[in-house]
Amino acid sequence: MRKIQYCLALLLALVVHPVMAASPAPVLSYTKMKVQIARIQIQDGVSFDDAVESLKLRANQHNLKFVGASPLYKEIEALTGKPARRMEIFSFCDGLTAEQMIATDPLMISFMPCRIAMVEDAQGKRWIISMMMDEAMIRALPSDIRKDAERVMKAMKDMMLAASNGDL
Repeated sequence: MRKIQYCLALLLALVVHPVMAASPAPVLSYTKMKVQIARIQIQDGVSFDDAVESLKLRANQHNLKFVGASPLYKEIEALTGKPARRMEIFSFCDGLTAEQMIATDPLMISFMPCRIAMVEDAQGKRWIISMMMDEAMIRALPSDIRKDAERVMKAMKDMMLAASNGDL
């Protein structure tokens, strides 16, 4: 009887042990992607606020939805108690295009939402800056999705130009 109990205990230990063993720690994987950084200076005579308004209005003309802003300078001021150079990140999205691109390649989510930043540099110059997908990445998309991605990239460039000139 003891041998049977011993065998059952051993069998139970062999079955339960692998289940209770720790899973290997997850590991980050990396994918190299080419990106471009576009920038343009905000023209003299165009206020930061006018540039922001122009950016949002032009986005609306291109049917890109304004989905958020991150006023980083306010956080810096709150943390330091001192005035900070103005820097903000604005997010825009075309949800249907985003869905198609992500369905093609889930890594495309890293470009979403489309972000355009405005920042004042140490010399007081104000810049509009955005990360853009490399042309080769866009060309690699299926043709119907490529057309939408090209439209969004063209819209972002137009938005940046409009904002730099204060165009309404």
